[in-house]
Amino acid sequence: MNVTLRGRRQHYRTVSFDALANAVVLIEQRLLPHDFRLVKTRDYRETAEAITTMVVRGAGAIGATAAYGLAQGARAFRGQRMDRFDVCLETVHSLAPKGPFRGTHRNGV
Repeated sequence: MNVTLRGRRQHYRTVSFDALANAVVLIEQRLLPHDFRLVKTRDYRETAEAITTMVVRGAGAIGATAAYGLAQGARAFRGQRMDRFDVCLETVHSLAPKGPFRGTHRNGV
């Protein structure tokens, strides 16, 4: 997305990942087109919340955000045992919203 702020035009990705901070960076979609703000979610819980509160919109952006949220959870794991890593990922995955939870959802009938 190209955005002009203070007379300067700059390109922003709708969803990106800051690997150093293990954070997902999102354009706050609820404010557009009147305001522009970036939101940084610091962990997978905040990322799941951003999806359910419609900070991010559009199927592709939602999917990318969910994948980055899973990556956040996986990268936050500290341990050596694979069975505990599996439990960690199950915990992260359990936060994923299920069913028709968003206003943009439509029944395909």
